[in-house]
Amino acid sequence: MWVLELNDAEITLSRDGTVAYQEPGIASLAGRTPTFGNDALATARLDPRRSENQYFARMNGEPVHATAPGVANQADLVYRHLRQIAQGADLDGAAVHLVVPSTSTPDQLGLLLGIAQEAGIAVASLLDAAVAAACTASLPAQARLLDISLHRASVATLACESTVRRVAAEEVAEAGLLRLLEGWVDAVADRFVAETRFDPLTIAAAEQQVFDQVYAAIAKAGNGAPAELTVEVAHQGDTRTVDLPLSALAGKSAQRYEVLSQHIGAPTTLALTRRAQRLPGLDALLAGLGHTVVRLDAGASRAGVEASADTLEAGDGVSFVSAVAARHHVAPAAVAEAAGTHLLCGAVAVPLRDGLEAAEHPEARDLGAAFRIVRRDAGHHVVPVSDVPVSLNGQPIVGETSVAAGAVIETRGRAFRIVRVIER
Repeated sequence: MWVLELNDAEITLSRDGTVAYQEPGIASLAGRTPTFGNDALATARLDPRRSENQYFARMNGEPVHATAPGVANQADLVYRHLRQIAQGADLDGAAVHLVVPSTSTPDQLGLLLGIAQEAGIAVASLLDAAVAAACTASLPAQARLLDISLHRASVATLACESTVRRVAAEEVAEAGLLRLLEGWVDAVADRFVAETRFDPLTIAAAEQQVFDQVYAAIAKAGNGAPAELTVEVAHQGDTRTVDLPLSALAGKSAQRYEVLSQHIGAPTTLALTRRAQRLPGLDALLAGLGHTVVRLDAGASRAGVEASADTLEAGDGVSFVSAVAARHHVAPAAVAEAAGTHLLCGAVAVPLRDGLEAAEHPEARDLGAAFRIVRRDAGHHVVPVSDVPVSLNGQPIVGETSVAAGAVIETRGRAFRIVRVIER
């Protein structure tokens, strides 16, 4: 089975789990023939005006900054890059499952299908990237997933029960990989100036050397990676070297991480793709904010596509799939030791019982259908029963979610609190 993951931080083509291509969505128009991926990355700082890196993110007909024969707009670059991948892998009309960003628009997906066909890629399915990455993981009924691409971070809200369904997705432009890299390159340059009085950012060749080494270090970051970064710059026969801890890069990104954490919101179960795990200090920061961090494997998306083959190959035509069957045991949500005994609204608390409807509470009889409380062996759960928004501790919920003493349920401007009454 061929799987093509269109995350421009590392566009990945694999067959039966073996990676055939993995390079960034970057193009160089410096020569007569465009170059892509790692070759283009190696010259991005030498000739930045002839470098293009937004074509997969935009996926439209907007003009490129620089032109080359056969390239006038962003869609042309998508075609040329996909064509190179297809020819290099000798796909020869083989069916390919595409994993596409959760934030893709219908117009972008329609254009992508046309471009892929022209590039020699027979698209078998389009699967939501967050769903692909999460459907084989062990997650509670409510979870979020964080991924990183060149120009944005994406935060997807997932409902994980018998199916894994992407409920919502938002982009955080401040935490795209290229913006983070800019800060990290600046941090390294500052260390060069402080220790050697040499500023590598004033010379294109030196800046490219710094960028290459920072990029390579981040690509290897994570499990088992060194905690310190060593960067060497050769210029006019001299080689200068500086060392700095990866924690210094995390400090440089503190403001961007803060913006990202605000978009993620209240503590939740947060799945991190391998790309997100590589960002220095981010997973520790998120865990410190109270999130339950689930670290996904590098091949999570490919495994998700393979596990969902029956769903993806069913039916006629190609549609965007944003929900598939859960392929792993769904982890139960944690239940606090202090289980609730009553539902408090206003000044009145009523005993919790299985099947208690919100409108049955004396202080909420005008509320109508909104949620019910059900009893499970491990404790109580809140279940939305209509299209009326229901939140738990400030976080919207879309499926059955466990509650314990202290939990606050809000709907239609009314607040309910789960409390524990102790008789003495």
